[in-house]
Amino acid sequence: MDSITPATPATEVSYRPFAFASTTGIFVLIGATSSLFGPLLVSFTHRFQLSLPSAGSALSVYFVGAGFGVLPGWLGLKRLQGRVVLTVALLIIAVGAVGAAATRSWTFFLISVLFIGLGFGALDIGLNTLLARTSRKGRAFRLSVGNAGYGVGAVICPLIIVLVRPNNFPMVFAGIGVIALFLSMLNGGVHAPPLHAELLQQKISGMKSQRRPILITFVVAYILYVAIETGAAGWMATQLHGEGFSQSVGSFVTAGFWSGMAIGRGLGGPLYHRLSDKILVLAGLAFAIIVCIAALSRALAPYAYPLLGLILASIFPMGLMWYSMLCPHDSDGISWLILFMMIGGVGGPGVLSLMVSAFGVHVVPLTIAVFAGLDLVAFASALRFKSLIVQ
Repeated sequence: MDSITPATPATEVSYRPFAFASTTGIFVLIGATSSLFGPLLVSFTHRFQLSLPSAGSALSVYFVGAGFGVLPGWLGLKRLQGRVVLTVALLIIAVGAVGAAATRSWTFFLISVLFIGLGFGALDIGLNTLLARTSRKGRAFRLSVGNAGYGVGAVICPLIIVLVRPNNFPMVFAGIGVIALFLSMLNGGVHAPPLHAELLQQKISGMKSQRRPILITFVVAYILYVAIETGAAGWMATQLHGEGFSQSVGSFVTAGFWSGMAIGRGLGGPLYHRLSDKILVLAGLAFAIIVCIAALSRALAPYAYPLLGLILASIFPMGLMWYSMLCPHDSDGISWLILFMMIGGVGGPGVLSLMVSAFGVHVVPLTIAVFAGLDLVAFASALRFKSLIVQ
């Protein structure tokens, strides 16, 4: 991922050791918030007296907020110190999490979830952009360690839900708020000047007509990929509960899904040296279709979803590497990808809510398999492109 966002000495980011530890902690936090909603949908129905499809709208609202949060996060990095952007985003998450813990109104709960999503979106683009602007030496290590923190948080949160019991979920939201507030005070060691336009970025602006079809193709592919990931994470626990398993089993399987994701991303580097980014993406989606079909079986579903996480793990980073090889030094393109992929976070769970409302929870893995099939077609269509070389 070294070539995703080039940095000149004037815009290069540096971290004091403790500041990088704090950044990893922020990754853990946003991983935890992203895995929070799926295991709690049934609990939402009890607390707020809702139908299951209505409760599923919380996940869509979260990603609506994330989509809106990406743009101000991106603009903030261009005009403000990076530590300011991180601190403001964490405070927004803290406000939203405390609100979600305190309210018994579904409307105010969704507003609070929207705030959490806004902070997530700003942090999602902010953290990866800042790490990609660090010195080339050790950059890959910092990116991999930081994103591994996301997977760790996504594993821990469902287990905490089991520990405190799902019906006590306001305690989890309150804990997230306190942690976000604490982390907001630890960004002083992040040296990240505003990101100014760079020579290579200016040169590539003259190649927009050539870049446009590549960018559109990858935008569509990433919308579908995020629909797969968020749809599976958000609805697997509910499907298992509908099949007769307990909520605790759903939480453990969700943790298994994110464990597979964390392990798979750890293996991404070694696999990349043996296989190409294209093979990892396309083969991953093909296997994902097979595993989703297997999840239609009640006996196989608890094992299929952790395997799905392992299979999906390499698609996100390897797809970004594929794009960065086609459009070298195109940092704005990566930002647009992150912005538009949030549509998948809204559309994926939204489509699944409609399908569950019409056909029941048994349709969940089949719908995810359809997403994966469409995504395979989208990514495969990118094979027609050649790299844009900037002179």
